Amino acid sequence: MTRLIGFLAVLWFLSSAANSAPSCPTVTQQVAPCLSFVKGGSDTKPSEACCKGVKELSVNANSRPDREAVCKCLKQVLSSVGNYNPSQVSLLPKKCGLSLNLPPIDKNTDCSKVGMFYHGE
Repeated sequence: MTRLIGFLAVLWFLSSAANSAPSCPTVTQQVAPCLSFVKGGSDTKPSEACCKGVKELSVNANSRPDREAVCKCLKQVLSSVGNYNPSQVSLLPKKCGLSLNLPPIDKNTDCSKVGMFYHGE
């Protein structure tokens, strides 16, 4: 019986870890290749690595609390990169061929009100 309880506890832990919001270091790693595009450089299209990161991010942020956590992380990361164009952030999904909604994110963005990644929210 003790082994069964231990086994169930491990399963519960693994399932809850799999359903938690992506960590900020993970989000940072996924969007790092997008920096030159977001800074509004001469890049007219985000890199393949950037698009891959945006897609992974959208897959891993599938609940409102997850999306809010991702938004807060993006807000924190972007505040440390210097000048960037918030509208470039919202162009990322479209430029990557993804049908997602990613709002412009700047220091004034209220992440609790962001319906990120899902249309119609």
